[in-house]
Amino acid sequence: MLSCMLNELSKEINEISSDDEVYGSYKEGFKELYRVVKPSLEYQAELKRIIADKKDLYSPNIEDYILILRKILNKDLIIPEPLVGSWSEKLLLLEIKFPNLCKQYLNFIYHCVIKWLTPPNYDAASDLLLPVKSLLEQTTTEEFYINFFTLNYDLIFEKVFNSPEAKPLNNGFSNNVWDTTSFDVEQTKINLYKIHGSLDWYSEDDTTHSLADYEIAFNALQPDERKPHLILGYDTKLFSVDPFFTLLQKFIEKLGKANLVVIIGYSFFEAYLNNLLIKFLNSSENKKLFIVDPFFSKQENPAESFTEYLKLIQTDTSSLNIDNYTTLPSSKVSFFNSVNSEISGAKEFYAEFFENKCAKLKAIYSELEKQDEPF
Repeated sequence: MLSCMLNELSKEINEISSDDEVYGSYKEGFKELYRVVKPSLEYQAELKRIIADKKDLYSPNIEDYILILRKILNKDLIIPEPLVGSWSEKLLLLEIKFPNLCKQYLNFIYHCVIKWLTPPNYDAASDLLLPVKSLLEQTTTEEFYINFFTLNYDLIFEKVFNSPEAKPLNNGFSNNVWDTTSFDVEQTKINLYKIHGSLDWYSEDDTTHSLADYEIAFNALQPDERKPHLILGYDTKLFSVDPFFTLLQKFIEKLGKANLVVIIGYSFFEAYLNNLLIKFLNSSENKKLFIVDPFFSKQENPAESFTEYLKLIQTDTSSLNIDNYTTLPSSKVSFFNSVNSEISGAKEFYAEFFENKCAKLKAIYSELEKQDEPF
């Protein structure tokens, strides 16, 4: 998804109208800056190349692009890097010709990312998550809670599950203000932990707020007014400010109580989260990872292919990471294979594993619980 956005960025720049009151005068500057920044990502891709089953699984994405742009914006405050320092003359000339070019370019990219993440309607999302909604309707009197941890910024879950009449989903906010205790009371069927932020969050006076009715915290006509509170395009993903700090603590807390973690649509490019997952999986014999991934599920030995892939990510030194955990037995990992479709993706998983009140998921979990029994 993020790599597709990078390819779309050039098209969005070319479609800027000359009478656009915010970005019209920057169109040519954006084009030139795009051409300046893009080669650095291609160089980075060579350093990070990850091959699995003869397929390159890493490609530069919009977040990598924003990271470089942030470094350009702060080039006077950081130790010069080869890819930034060598552009200094060209960047200076561009900034002279187009004042505040980099700042406006970042605003434009935020505008584009929000546009790409916001569908015209939520019909497809509702169809995808219909099995989960059906489960909620079938179990109104039963006590259970589903914890969804996501790196996505979009508002799909909030829009699909919550309405003015009913709010079965808790996102950690009380009266549109972040509440560190919100998840401590099991008051809803679904807890949604958005580890990297959300399009409807914004920071003001050291407090994170969410807009009513899940409106997006961005004014396209006045982009400097505020931006969504997201971890997007930063060197590190570990922040000691809330909500991010508490959300990561909750992830660690829930891992400590779980035997089974289901992964859907995660590339495993976040080494700090991988470290937590590897530590969790190796902490006990009955800890398992169940992955929904159409690419790996088609491999002859998917678990072995995946653990080799994960090791390549965890040993990557292109970003000067501290040593990461790398040891994960393939026996700890299994993959979803659809019995009703040739594709084993998220839609097929929800349809098959949330029917009959999650009978298949319960069966997997029951087997893991048996391994805890001493005899």
